[in-house]
Amino acid sequence: MTAPGTPPRRTWPYVVSAIVVLALQQGWNAQEVTTLAVSLLVLIAVITAAGADRE
Repeated sequence: MTAPGTPPRRTWPYVVSAIVVLALQQGWNAQEVTTLAVSLLVLIAVITAAGADRE
């Protein structure tokens, strides 16, 4: 939780980067990593859009 008056931290870029790096280290090929990254970004966009409708 953030303190009142402080902007929320955006940690999702770090999470996506970490997942993509782990996939590369596990030997996933470029096509699989690209598909994973796009899927994660779309999921984040949907969650962000759904959260924006609440405000």
